[in-house]
Amino acid sequence: MSKAYVKKSKLLKATLGLKNIMGRHFLAIEQAIRDGTPTAWATSGTPVELLYAMDVQPMLPENSATISAARKYSQKFIELAEDQGFSYDLCSYFKTNIGAVESNVDVTIGGINKPTFMLSSDVICDTHVNWFQVQAERMNVPHFTIDVPHVVSNTNNRQYNYFKKYVAEQVWELLDFIQEVTGHEMNMERSKEVAKNSYDLSMVWQEIYELRKNIPCPISTKDTFGGLFPLFTMPGLKAPIKLYKRMYREAKARVDAGIGALEQENYRLMFEGIPFWYNLKYFAMLEKYGAIIVYEPYTYAFSKFMNPNVTKDMLLNKPIEAMSELMLSFWYIFDLKTRIQKFKETVDEWKIDGVLLHNNMSCRPNACGLYDLKRRLSDDYDIPCLIITSDMNDPRKMNETQVSNQIESFIEILHKRKKK
Repeated sequence: MSKAYVKKSKLLKATLGLKNIMGRHFLAIEQAIRDGTPTAWATSGTPVELLYAMDVQPMLPENSATISAARKYSQKFIELAEDQGFSYDLCSYFKTNIGAVESNVDVTIGGINKPTFMLSSDVICDTHVNWFQVQAERMNVPHFTIDVPHVVSNTNNRQYNYFKKYVAEQVWELLDFIQEVTGHEMNMERSKEVAKNSYDLSMVWQEIYELRKNIPCPISTKDTFGGLFPLFTMPGLKAPIKLYKRMYREAKARVDAGIGALEQENYRLMFEGIPFWYNLKYFAMLEKYGAIIVYEPYTYAFSKFMNPNVTKDMLLNKPIEAMSELMLSFWYIFDLKTRIQKFKETVDEWKIDGVLLHNNMSCRPNACGLYDLKRRLSDDYDIPCLIITSDMNDPRKMNETQVSNQIESFIEILHKRKKK
């Protein structure tokens, strides 16, 4: 295959506003600390909206860990955690957080303040719970966790309804816990406003993804990898809605003009998994072959409102029940059968030529079943797949030469298929 290098993808101008949005988030945290307003560490997948509804300022250590990786500090923090006895094989987000807190670093490189309490859930990953148990004990702060059952392929309606009730009861307990720790009561009007904002934010994000079905694709990972952060740090606030609407309008203008994010689009790809935040250059490497990632389950999943049973009306009138059902229908708790079907549907709808699967050494929920997924997609649906073994936050676990060679070989496969 001749290496016909093309220009890099064009970032949406609106995406540049992400710095201001995230800046507001960190300023709000600083203000809360100064004013003595309650704060909470929260894991992704928890109902962060309820924190905003009860005037508790959320802080997300996972977000802080990605900042450490992007700023090239994560390895230092991870090694510091390992010096304390934490295993090489443990979650690199967790170890980054351990090292960053131990080092008492600034938020600009992944530091995070001591919270009033911690909120975790196993909706995505059981490590979240153990991570916060360790840190809550070290910092001597209260910790509340929500246990979310996984809905597997043979779950019947009776079991599913029991699961919904089980999760909803825990969320009601969470409200009591927050009131006890902070003295703040749930304001139902505020709750409805937050719920509406969260829904609107998610809907605009899904509309942005719908635009990515167009050929050429108007949006690249440069917009979505960074753009996802308001979805789990600021759901319920209005500011990120305005940002997403600007992104949508700009992307729609590209579609109407027949302009893509990449000047020459040869191959359309899906990337499954958490990106390697410390080394995003490999996504630019794809672009030089005219390959563009048009769908990432990871960045789409945080739009939450993918369950048709959860309507806007339900969210506004029964927010606890709605949030409970949404936690049961998150992408990363789908069983293998459901994931295979979702992948096949996505490949068809977004006209995807090949799938990249990140075998993330730090994240079992992301990596579990990837080889089965690859085999089924390849054998049953003739969808080319490449598994890349690396890590989301630990640079030591990426073999750059190997990944580069794998990507080049995969592009060669796609090229030969296109010529048939």
